[in-house]
Amino acid sequence: MKLLRKSLMLAGLAAAIFLGWSAVTQAGEVRIALKGYDPVAYFTDERATIGDPQYQYEWDGAVYRFASVQHLALFKTDPDRYLPQYHNWCAASVAKGEKVYGNPEWWLVVDGRLYLFGRPIGPGLMSKDAGMISRADENWPKASRLPTPPLPDYMRGASQSQ
Repeated sequence: MKLLRKSLMLAGLAAAIFLGWSAVTQAGEVRIALKGYDPVAYFTDERATIGDPQYQYEWDGAVYRFASVQHLALFKTDPDRYLPQYHNWCAASVAKGEKVYGNPEWWLVVDGRLYLFGRPIGPGLMSKDAGMISRADENWPKASRLPTPPLPDYMRGASQSQ
């Protein structure tokens, strides 16, 4: 009985150490913003471009990657200019008062501002709906406080930030 108790205590200690280590590892993970896409490229190259891990910069708790040292320098001088609106959430969903993850492959730049969308039809919808941006701007304070929805399949398997 004594041996069983010691074995159970040892197993419990091992489990606690393992679980504690796992929590530390998860808390220390690097959060890659925009699935690794270069936020500056949307403006300079007018396309979604995967960034190079060689050119990365931590900003606001996430790591942003850039296609070139020039893009990195532009971002460092004015990060807010290049960041997606609504903290990476889908602009069309925010216009409806909802919260859906934006996908950096579905995007649109309007009046010098980057908007992401949760579905490929989003950029076309925004292009046809002149009031979408104003509705999203109006709804953002309320939508930003909504609970975070489940992570979509396209974002699973990588450490992403929103």
